[in-house]
Amino acid sequence: MDKKSAAQLLGVTTRTIEKYTRDGKLSVTYTQLKHGKQANYNESELLALKEELESVVHRSIVTTNTPESAISEVFGDSDNQLQLLRLFAALVVTQSLSKKMVLSLDEAAEVSGLTRSHLRQVAKQGLLNAQKIGRGWKVRTADLQAYVDKLFLSQS
Repeated sequence: MDKKSAAQLLGVTTRTIEKYTRDGKLSVTYTQLKHGKQANYNESELLALKEELESVVHRSIVTTNTPESAISEVFGDSDNQLQLLRLFAALVVTQSLSKKMVLSLDEAAEVSGLTRSHLRQVAKQGLLNAQKIGRGWKVRTADLQAYVDKLFLSQS
């Protein structure tokens, strides 16, 4: 499959395909044509990468710029105090995002645990009620919640 077709299959640009190749996520073979070389990509590799890109990403919503050693210096070495601090930080982040009526795809990805590319793709397909405003997609928190609920109900 040529580079343009590979990009369309993954829903990315040809430059992103080149980046995936440089990063070792895709292998490429070249065919000599009359006017130069043509890059060819393995379709099974592309489908595997597409599945990986669309898979649910599990990441912690709590991030701190302070190392745990500095936290333990301030609050002591107790594991309970560190857990309490993490819980409080998670609550603050959740509260600040829950007050927003509209989320960007980055914020929606952070809240839902899904990848930004997956959310963009389902928005384009109409499976997620989202609106393209300017250069980015915006989604209401209620619509994101409905999509995630539907996603996990269909898998059970």
